[in-house]
Amino acid sequence: MKTKILVYGITLCSLIAGCNSNPKNNGGDQTNNLPSTSQEKSMSKDISFSLAKNYFVKNTVKHLDDPKIETPEKFNEIFGMAATMSKDGKPTAIDFSKQYVIAVVKPETDLETTLTPVGIQKNQGNEIVLTYKTIVGAKQSFTTRPFMIVIVDKTENGKVVLNELN
Repeated sequence: MKTKILVYGITLCSLIAGCNSNPKNNGGDQTNNLPSTSQEKSMSKDISFSLAKNYFVKNTVKHLDDPKIETPEKFNEIFGMAATMSKDGKPTAIDFSKQYVIAVVKPETDLETTLTPVGIQKNQGNEIVLTYKTIVGAKQSFTTRPFMIVIVDKTENGKVVLNELN
């Protein structure tokens, strides 16, 4: 009797575990039985990126017309170099012949504010979607211009869309 209960218990646990598992195919998509609108969202492709460091937003910049910057001339209108004496103090090199940047610039604030990229994806509409978080901290005795510069390979081309998470 105890053996039958144990076998039934193990079988039941296996069934529950099997129902709760999320099998992945080779591409990692889990869209087998989803409605078409969810399939379109899940068909997006992750894009690799890197962050540019040791730059600052120039005081003459009030807002960005387009977050996508494809030339060094346009980049230099918006950003200046902020080299430091530390080991990693040089501004990140950007090769505009092979790369472009996506820039997010927020209004001046006296609150400690950090912009953090969550990820970049290319969706079915051929848009490059940068998803990021804005983390607001304590009041400061000075003002800053929160910004983020993300470097993307030019092979990943498309209209840039910003998606800020709350």
